[in-house]
Amino acid sequence: MGLDRVQRTPCGFCFVEYRKRPNTENCVKYVNGCKLDERVIRVDWDGGFEEGRQFGRGRSGGQVRDEWRPDYDPARGGWGRQVQQNIEEEDVPPAPADAADRSDGQPGGKRRRGVADGAEASAPRASGVVAAAGGAADAGDPV
Repeated sequence: MGLDRVQRTPCGFCFVEYRKRPNTENCVKYVNGCKLDERVIRVDWDGGFEEGRQFGRGRSGGQVRDEWRPDYDPARGGWGRQVQQNIEEEDVPPAPADAADRSDGQPGGKRRRGVADGAEASAPRASGVVAAAGGAADAGDPV
């Protein structure tokens, strides 16, 4: 599980490795989109190593994937980065009227990453990005 470097608190994501590909596929298929503590769990395939990615990902450069989150979630700081940028550029109202009561955390986008070329090693991996502080549910045979 990822920890904040300074505060040593959970960052809201973790990585899970599986020994057998069918268990990995089941995790991606069945755990992705489930809720844990009112937060949506997102599970993606690990795309393998890419130079530069070890320093963060996405346009924000951090470990979060806020670019792809289209919903408003006050617990995560409001809108996703791309939506926030569009709001600033287009002068759109900043939040829905019932935003204070919402924490539905709908899964962001339909974007899926496949296994990158050369990433199919002897132990295929799925990385579970968990929206809630804690960990991912046991869905097979994690290493």
